[in-house]
Amino acid sequence: MRWQALFGSVVGVVVAIAAWQLLAMFIPVTVVAARPERLGLACAALLPVACVLALIIIVQVGLRARAGAIDPLAGLDDRLLQVNQRALTNTVEQMAIFVPALLALAAGSSPARMPFVVAGGLMFGAARLVFWAGYLLGPLWRAPGMAASFAINITILVSALWVWWL
Repeated sequence: MRWQALFGSVVGVVVAIAAWQLLAMFIPVTVVAARPERLGLACAALLPVACVLALIIIVQVGLRARAGAIDPLAGLDDRLLQVNQRALTNTVEQMAIFVPALLALAAGSSPARMPFVVAGGLMFGAARLVFWAGYLLGPLWRAPGMAASFAINITILVSALWVWWL
C-alpha cells in the first residue's frame, strides 16, 4: 500500500507541474503592470479554488441532510460524511497557505509572470478536485491530488518568498 501512495504522489506532482507549465503557455499576458491590477487578477485566479470549496460545502450539507446528521456532535456521521468532512477540512488548510502565497506572488511578480499565477489558481483548484474525488474512492487514491496540491502550494510559496526577499 505504501508503494501505491508513493507512486500516486509522484504521478500527482509530475502531472500537476507539467500541466501548470503547459496551461500557463496558453494564458495570454495581459497588461497588468500596476500592482492593484495584478492583485485583482490573482483574486480572479482564486475563483476556481473558491468554487471547489463551495462545492465540497454544498455536498457536505446535502450529506448531512440525507443522513439526518444535522448535529455533527451527535455521532450520526456515516463514513461518506466523515470522508467528505476531512476533504473539506484539508482543503481549507491547504487554502490557508495557498491564498496569501498566491496574492503575495502576484503583487511581487512582473506582468510577464502573471500567466503562471493564473494557471496556478486553475491547477490548484483541479488538484483539490482530484484529491476530493480520490479521497471518496479510498484513502490511497487521495495521494495524487494531495501531492499535486502540496507541490503547487510549495512552489507558489517559495516563488512568493523569492520575489519579495531575494
